[in-house]
Amino acid sequence: MKTALGLGPWALGVVVALCVSLGAANEDWPQWRGPGGHGISAEPNLPTEWSAAEAGKPAVNIKWKTEIPGRGHSSPIVWRNRIFVTTSIKGEQVPGRKAPVHLDFNRQPGYVHPDTLDVDYKHTLKVFAVDTATGTVVWERTAYDGEMADDRHKKNTYASSTMATDGERVYAFFESAGLYAYNFDGTLAWKKDLGPIIKAGMGPGSSPVVYKDLLIVQCDQEMGDGSFIIGLNRRTGEEVWRTARAHRRSWATPLVVNAAGHDELIASGAESVLAYDPATGKELWKAKGTVSHPIPSAVTTKGIVFLSAGSSSKNALAVKPGSGELLWTYNKGAAYVPSPIALGNYFYMVNDAGLMTCIDAVTGERIYEGGRPPVPATFTASPIAFDDKILLTSEDGDTFVVKAGPVHEVLRTNSVGEPVYASPAIADGTIYIRGERHLFAIRKP
Repeated sequence: MKTALGLGPWALGVVVALCVSLGAANEDWPQWRGPGGHGISAEPNLPTEWSAAEAGKPAVNIKWKTEIPGRGHSSPIVWRNRIFVTTSIKGEQVPGRKAPVHLDFNRQPGYVHPDTLDVDYKHTLKVFAVDTATGTVVWERTAYDGEMADDRHKKNTYASSTMATDGERVYAFFESAGLYAYNFDGTLAWKKDLGPIIKAGMGPGSSPVVYKDLLIVQCDQEMGDGSFIIGLNRRTGEEVWRTARAHRRSWATPLVVNAAGHDELIASGAESVLAYDPATGKELWKAKGTVSHPIPSAVTTKGIVFLSAGSSSKNALAVKPGSGELLWTYNKGAAYVPSPIALGNYFYMVNDAGLMTCIDAVTGERIYEGGRPPVPATFTASPIAFDDKILLTSEDGDTFVVKAGPVHEVLRTNSVGEPVYASPAIADGTIYIRGERHLFAIRKP
């Protein structure tokens, strides 16, 4: 249900600030959800049909696939002729090793989620660089090899945060296992230990963002004690600013927007949504929070920022950058994991069963809800969009091409033939899908 709170005039529309100081080209996908964190590509003539090879049938529009060992839900990022992904490889058991004591919602110790595991195993955390033309692994580096600070959810991985790049270095964030910067030739530029980042044994998720000379990461944990957001010098790893946050654990990635001529860093939170000056970490304004744990990341269109969460109650809200004025709310359709997408006049949510809700971005009016995929499925990957099409990829590896706009219509179903949990990327005429075992390059001949 929508609650209208009044729009009122505002000075200037919000546009997404460039998060990469050197300027990404159209063919680059430099961070979580691509340029600006939108999940949207402006590239024309992308493929809308593909399929894996079957008995007696060749693959369609799958240029190459490359095996990536281990488990990782980090999405591919792309800069020019290189793709970068992370992975986690399970090692030997550490008998007797226990997870730290977690707090419940009443701040009482002893909370244990029934689906957490693996703190009693060592893990190797790796970074892979892959050639875009051939799928050849150019280099792989071990960032960390050892014991883990906490459990992870059985569906999560220790390599779920997506990398970021500024065209000079690539940055891999493994939360408690550290932040690593690599030059494009694979040499380690610097590494930073941010201390344990504990999230009820559910594992990592928030991804780094490049802003001018800074690398920014949001580190919410447990019930808020020790949470912070930090800006580091992207060249050296030195801390430039750090701002404490009284916010419990979250997995959302912050979003940079430009409001009335100045940049704002929007950080989702259950207790409140906060905007910071990305250059200094100074708090600018505070708005209503998502209530549920924010796993989905914020998006923007029409000068409005949209936030959502669905781990318990299903909540979406629209806020006005520059002031934090709450414009409208909607309490159905929000996903537990997949982020929403905002395209043109509409804000779309896709829940974990693939049911799609379309809302008028400005008024908050529901356009449709319950748009269904053609087959029952579960979704972890977030949607991406191009050319008035929205791509929804299920855990079965099926990608449903949905027509953007006020009427829900599935145009086509494609498959890579293996499970998919990571969100796709688009760069230089190619859609990259990271499957459970392989990285796929999908492009027209």
